[in-house]
Amino acid sequence: MVLLCSPTMTPICTIETPFKEKFGVPRQSLLVAEAEGRMVFPKTDFYSEAFRGIENFTHLWILFSFHEAVEEGFKALIRPPRFLGKEKWGVFASRSPHRPNHLGISVVKFKSFEVLDKNIVLTVLGVDLVSGTPVLDIKPYIPYADSYPDALSGPFQERPVNKNVVWKTELGIDQKIKKLIEEVISLDPRSGSDELTSFGVSIAGYNVRFQMVNEEFHILEISKE
Repeated sequence: MVLLCSPTMTPICTIETPFKEKFGVPRQSLLVAEAEGRMVFPKTDFYSEAFRGIENFTHLWILFSFHEAVEEGFKALIRPPRFLGKEKWGVFASRSPHRPNHLGISVVKFKSFEVLDKNIVLTVLGVDLVSGTPVLDIKPYIPYADSYPDALSGPFQERPVNKNVVWKTELGIDQKIKKLIEEVISLDPRSGSDELTSFGVSIAGYNVRFQMVNEEFHILEISKE
């Protein structure tokens, strides 16, 4: 059997987000509502027309490349990061980046669409992508076709519970960024559960060090990058 597909895929843009590294990126989209993504397009005839009507949708699908996983190759079996057991699952039963074509898809919330002098800017909320991720396509989210509340999911796919976050240091930062930092850390970005270890994460231009203490997260230090 011969399989036919496009020989190449050219990104339409990259997306700017608060996350410059994989550690700290929310494990799914829309878990952190404050996580903003910004996509900039040239003001060509194509892009000037291609977004017509997009403001009619509250949510969008972003198709992207797991570009940082390409050199790592792909795997048939993976171990879900939040799964408590040691059992491995097939890559097609997961959202692991280690896929044959390294393709990902996320639903995000539409925020704004701007036509500037030289560029077109699309801004969305609730992103779960590293800054600089190549975007391959954008599609509207259509509730009647894309949402099935009764669908079953695997044992490691329940929505995570937000932990309490306590600030042990003070820095004069914007309240919007402070809320973003709290939301990211409350979702527990760690892969392990060692309460004696502190972790560092980069969020929105700040280095944040935190630690789990008695089932809540303490922010120990924060500094501008």
